[in-house]
Amino acid sequence: MVPQSRFRAAPLLAALLSLPLVAQGMDPSDPDYDPLEDDSLWGETVSPEDTQTTSPELKFLLEEPDRIPHHHQNQIRITQSSLEDGWADLRQCHNDVAAIRRMVIVYNEEKIDELQVESTRNIESARAEGDRVDLRGVESDAEVCVTARMKIVEHEGDGVYRLENGPFVRRFLDGYFPMRVTMAVSWGDLDLRLEETQPEEQDGFDVVASDHGFVFDTLFEGELRTLVRLRNSH
Repeated sequence: MVPQSRFRAAPLLAALLSLPLVAQGMDPSDPDYDPLEDDSLWGETVSPEDTQTTSPELKFLLEEPDRIPHHHQNQIRITQSSLEDGWADLRQCHNDVAAIRRMVIVYNEEKIDELQVESTRNIESARAEGDRVDLRGVESDAEVCVTARMKIVEHEGDGVYRLENGPFVRRFLDGYFPMRVTMAVSWGDLDLRLEETQPEEQDGFDVVASDHGFVFDTLFEGELRTLVRLRNSH
């Protein structure tokens, strides 16, 4: 959904009051903006000296880094109506969120609906309103989970459906940091099968598929873009 990286300075993240350095993030007004992939909105109280790389080039990691990486978990449920109108059920969790006094997560209002905070851990307050979630008093080892309806399924024709996401990225100033992404997509008893993933399954990018869905899990640094195609089984 996001064909290229778009970053700008602090105005987008003005709510991140405690950040000691200038944060960068995507522009929610961009028509291609995808909140699922704008992980830079979470900021990070880190030193540039801790940067793993200054290149956006994707590199899969086969070992966990010393510092526990941010974990971006997504569960997407596709129904028959999703195949018709593109809207799917989303449950999204962010684990190991950095301790920040205040944080505002802004979603694309055209692609998100029924946004609600499901649960939090080590966060003083969390409130969903419209296309954003306002977090206050974020402490160490924090987690926030939200639920929503998200427009993510695109019909390509001939029984093929496309889910495109990216970039997934943990970026601060000019540095890129390790990040873990888990994506679980389920379609129940719908007559679908996984036809293709980009990147394809490889060391560092694990894909497990069944008759009812699939999961991919990856640890990486740089920028990750994914494309998934589903096809009617018959």
